[in-house]
Amino acid sequence: MVVEQRQIGGAAAGMASRARCTMIACLAMRGLALVFVLAACNSPGYDPANPGRVSCGCNSDDCYEAAARLDAKGETAENGEQLLYYAQCACFDGSTGGCNTVSHFAKDHVAACKADKNVRDSCAIAGFVYRHGVQVPKFNGRSFDRDPVASSAAFGKACSAGAQIACSYAHP
Repeated sequence: MVVEQRQIGGAAAGMASRARCTMIACLAMRGLALVFVLAACNSPGYDPANPGRVSCGCNSDDCYEAAARLDAKGETAENGEQLLYYAQCACFDGSTGGCNTVSHFAKDHVAACKADKNVRDSCAIAGFVYRHGVQVPKFNGRSFDRDPVASSAAFGKACSAGAQIACSYAHP
């Protein structure tokens, strides 16, 4: 009897082991497929094919900190899009500071560009604001819808003022 139990136990254990291995291999393959799909579909940043779509690759604290580090270097044509991205993502993830930052950032640079102040940087940043749009809760300030015409005009002013990064966006 003991031998028979071992054989049955061994056969059952072998089948269970094979079933577990098959299930684990199947789940692993599904997991890898999911990782590849997510990596292909949700690369962090703005979607080049749809500038109004952003995939955030950080949580609110990390995004807010990244925005603060960039802001400490100065708000320039060269880092404006990244600043916008990090502050917008922090806001989307529930950071009040991120929402306040992106709201003021957008409003201030759009106003400065319209007033022809610091045209190189303010108009490049205003161009990114209009290219991507900025969405914040009403109590944090004004949202900006995507506006390709305003974006192109702002980038054109920035390009004329020497912001090379803006030149490729000036005339879509």
